[in-house]
Amino acid sequence: MARRDDNNAHPNPPEPNPGPDIFASTSLENSKDKDALLKNIGYLCGIRVDNNDGPRRLTRQVAEFTGVNPPFVQEVNDLLTETIATTTERETNYVHQGWSISAASTICPWTSSRIAANNQPNAAGTWLTRRTLVKRFSVQVSLTDLAAVSEFKDEIEAALRRPTVFQQFEAVYRALHEWGDVVPLVIDMGVSLTFTDLEANMSQLPVIAKWSDTDYLTTIRTGRTTRQEGGGHTYWENELKAQRSIPPLDWCQIRITKVAATIKILPPELQNRLLWLYAKRLSYNPAVTIGPGCHSRRIYDDSPHASKQISSVTIYASDWVRSMRLTYMDQTHSTKHQGTEKYGSEYEFVLTEGEHITEMLIWRNDWICGLQFITSFGRCSPHFGSSDDISTVESIKGGVLVGVISRIRHDSDQGYIFCRIQGIWRHDTIYEAPKENDIFSEYFGPKNKGRPFNDRAVVRNSDMAISRIEVRCGSAIDSLQFAYADNTNPRNNNILTDRHGGLGGSKQSSVVLRSGEHVVRVSGKYNNNSIIQLKFVTNNDNTKYEFGAAQPDGESHSFSASPPEDNEGKRFRLQYICGKCDNYLKGIMFVWTPI
Repeated sequence: MARRDDNNAHPNPPEPNPGPDIFASTSLENSKDKDALLKNIGYLCGIRVDNNDGPRRLTRQVAEFTGVNPPFVQEVNDLLTETIATTTERETNYVHQGWSISAASTICPWTSSRIAANNQPNAAGTWLTRRTLVKRFSVQVSLTDLAAVSEFKDEIEAALRRPTVFQQFEAVYRALHEWGDVVPLVIDMGVSLTFTDLEANMSQLPVIAKWSDTDYLTTIRTGRTTRQEGGGHTYWENELKAQRSIPPLDWCQIRITKVAATIKILPPELQNRLLWLYAKRLSYNPAVTIGPGCHSRRIYDDSPHASKQISSVTIYASDWVRSMRLTYMDQTHSTKHQGTEKYGSEYEFVLTEGEHITEMLIWRNDWICGLQFITSFGRCSPHFGSSDDISTVESIKGGVLVGVISRIRHDSDQGYIFCRIQGIWRHDTIYEAPKENDIFSEYFGPKNKGRPFNDRAVVRNSDMAISRIEVRCGSAIDSLQFAYADNTNPRNNNILTDRHGGLGGSKQSSVVLRSGEHVVRVSGKYNNNSIIQLKFVTNNDNTKYEFGAAQPDGESHSFSASPPEDNEGKRFRLQYICGKCDNYLKGIMFVWTPI
């Protein structure tokens, strides 16, 4: 998500157009300082609210007044005191800076995503904020009387014309960063003295505390005291009093009671297009039906956390996946996908800064037997669980995993175990997932157990190519191993994968591929125990390399795997394999990447 360091800079700032003179009905009608007063009020200007520490005012006008009647403006001379209870750190910070709970809670989905992108903790607790306000001036404007300035509208329209979903999100987020997430509707001006502390600490203060005494409040070491008033502290009187004469230029924005999302001042057609775009932010894959739940099934859904970034995954697994819990960068956790935790162990896979899960390798039958995660850095997690049955790789172009939806079913012997899992993928985080154009074959081989392997751990996100094929075989494929040439590192041109299988076999073959020669098709056979035959075809005049049993004994199943052509008509090449093995090569999937 895009960020800029500047606060109010803009290459072509619009000329201020506040509409009707809001001071016309007041004693300030002829003041020479009206422009400065408008700036202090923040009238029609945007405010960023993506930071939990508090709002950030912008001086750029985001809205223009289009109403028939002028805004409601009132000159007053009021002394107000109020105590507001809050339950989160974010809410407390905004209330301390003069916002009402209602205003602090006005967060549209676009802003919610911007808040989550900062990965800021938002601690829970109970705070009390005591505000003493000397109110001098109040402005109220209706949302129906506001429209977006043309420059803001143009920037949103340009964002929606970007070619990809990610680029559209990026440009909309940037526009909100520059123009503001909300525009204030009800603003009070004057001076204020605000004190905030935990409720437990406030209960220890004297029953009659000096809430309007600045010096007194600043001596309370557990609390936070803020005085809002212009003119500098040497000009201030220690105690706030309604009788004080306060020059208008020393008025501050002391209270914001109501705000509206800047999205809401755009034309309805643009609002609808933004709504349709936001609906593309999440996708769910694999496309399986998770529900319904019943007494023997539990359904868990991480969708409420989908705006956050995963920092770690904790899994409890035996021969099946039993429980899962996600931890996010803001230190919150998903609801635990709770199964029966016995006969297994707990594992944690921790992501580093800027790393995302972009693929899930799933071993499944009627149950989820095993899981492995692959990240945007090309890193593979340990394999969790077993490798029963067949495997599939789940990913989606441009998506990063932000949660899962699971169904956990009861088994009379094993208790509650995962039987379905669906990834929740987000599309506003990265432009393109590494190797997202790779194509995975289906799984070939028997469904019985074996030791899982995934050569993505060797290849990672590189473009390295197979340079040598090592096979041990007889009546079956005892083992398969690849060597890679890494053209980016001439000193490391013989990278070997693990040997997938055992040391048996009456024949040991080694095939060296020439420069530019790639495997473009694979066929073979398997029986109920292992892979028994492999045939590799390369792009070098359809050269074939055959291994294993020429005429297998007993029942066998044939398979063939070849990728489609890419957009330019070029074939893909075999880059790596995953599957399972023991003393033999048990099962295999082929992964193709563009030549």
